[in-house]
Amino acid sequence: MGVCVPKRILAGVLICAAAGSLQAQNAQLELPDLVRQAFATVESDVQSHWRFSEVSHDGDVERIANYDPGRSQSEQWLLVSVDARSPSAQEQADFRQQKREQRERESKRNGDAAAGPLDSINVDSVRLLAEDRNGWRIGFEPRGVGGSKKMMSKMRGTLHISKPERCVEFLEIASPGPFKPQIGVKVEHFLSRFEFAQITQAGQAAGRCGRLLPVTMQFEMTVRAFGVMAVDRAMRATYSDYTPVAAD
Repeated sequence: MGVCVPKRILAGVLICAAAGSLQAQNAQLELPDLVRQAFATVESDVQSHWRFSEVSHDGDVERIANYDPGRSQSEQWLLVSVDARSPSAQEQADFRQQKREQRERESKRNGDAAAGPLDSINVDSVRLLAEDRNGWRIGFEPRGVGGSKKMMSKMRGTLHISKPERCVEFLEIASPGPFKPQIGVKVEHFLSRFEFAQITQAGQAAGRCGRLLPVTMQFEMTVRAFGVMAVDRAMRATYSDYTPVAAD
């Protein structure tokens, strides 16, 4: 039996469907711009412009430290305590060496240019996962440089932008499951997550996002090489007491 649909109703349905499709296309086209605008307020080089405190825990030891770019280069990081006791001279030296090596690896990977969080996102790949009155949850393909390109191609990214301020609240890159980046090596689990918060500054417009700085970092990685556990690492850190460094 055929179904009879009045022409006016059918025309209305087609118009609404076309309008809905056009709105969806426009939203998809505008999503990369939303991401770029939101990340424009995220500080790209925290260690050049801010003093701050760090509390880190690697699963075994809690360390409290502070950072000040105004100190001599070899003493910019200061380890304050290790499991609630004063650090030894050797622990202080090892901690500073670790921080220097970390900074050198980042500089080498980024070609001595300050790389911001947006550089880890393939902006053309962003897609809307969910939207509500609190903001947008967005998926993306992570970007890697050099030797990390292949590994990042196996990852999935998620971020959240708040409404109405359009502040980036978190950025997460994770493995959807185990994968093999090369022969004999299997990544069982990978997670890198940063959470951000506003630092209110003078002259900031109401309803606009202020300067965003990281307040929480979480990193987890489990890797096996030829069936033997090679790396099983977890690190969590919180950052606070941000003070801007006066420009010279």
